[in-house]
Amino acid sequence: MKTINNFFLLVLAGGLLTFSACSDDIEREPSPIVPEGCQGSAFSTINEYDYELEPEAAMEITLVVTREKSEGAATVGVEVLNNTENIFEVPATVSFADGETEAPLTLKFPNAEVGISYNYSLKFAEGDYNPYSDKTTYASGNIIRIKWNPLETVIYTDGMISTVYGVDYPMSWYVNAEYASFTDGSLRVRIKNPYCVAENIDDNGIYDGYPYLDEDNIINSNVKMQIDIDGEEAIIPALKFGAFLNSGDGQLIGGSAFGVFQGGKDKYPLGEVAYDKEGNLVSIIFGPNSLFASVESLWAEGKAGIAANPTTLFFSLESWKKYQEDSAEK
Repeated sequence: MKTINNFFLLVLAGGLLTFSACSDDIEREPSPIVPEGCQGSAFSTINEYDYELEPEAAMEITLVVTREKSEGAATVGVEVLNNTENIFEVPATVSFADGETEAPLTLKFPNAEVGISYNYSLKFAEGDYNPYSDKTTYASGNIIRIKWNPLETVIYTDGMISTVYGVDYPMSWYVNAEYASFTDGSLRVRIKNPYCVAENIDDNGIYDGYPYLDEDNIINSNVKMQIDIDGEEAIIPALKFGAFLNSGDGQLIGGSAFGVFQGGKDKYPLGEVAYDKEGNLVSIIFGPNSLFASVESLWAEGKAGIAANPTTLFFSLESWKKYQEDSAEK
């Protein structure tokens, strides 16, 4: 097992410096005064700030704003700190009716293009929020409109589980996947519930799920495994797979080692992407040392293993068969 480096803790420890004042005449800024009529506005804890929207979805999102007081009608100001390309139409105020402690703040973006990520940051106007409150008075997020296209055949071979457990390798199964393309030429593949329960196996020895799981092992059946593709390189952001093999271990965790462990691409290579002559995806191969694997109990201790076995995706039965034949010859 390798231990993940705690970069943030090291930075904090190294940043604790001792200093002495050169003068006794240092003036401290006075603490802000909370106005008597302050509404104590804040962003609700139920809000989501990052949105991935289908192109057909409404071109707006709504955040819930709260206030500490409830008596009387009131209006609080909203200030925009960041607005990519001024794409967001943000109301300057949020109004509360008498007796209400919640009100909607709707952000519209009618000119947002498909495949482009837009960021926003908001805060309340001075005097409308309590600077001493532990509530959220600043919010930031992003929206992206994505067109997902179904992939007809995707065969997945996992090399991560065998890093943590002594299970058979290789073992392949069909997965339900789709892809999206972006204006910069990059792609994203998304696998829905990659570790679902197997019910059948075909004549090629390919399952329709992972055979060592049953329904009792599934914690979350709505997991989406993401693979980001830039040219001939691919990376899997770390995720929990929504399933476990041993209940005491917790969920399986995995993803690309690059960016999680200390070391460059020479030590933790990215996935290799192959295309056909028409530019269609043929395969994505995460070779040895490309991915890591862990379970929640070990992850909490900062421990994970580097996958020695490849994890592969093939986008046709023919390409999968050829890879099996080539691997058998080596």
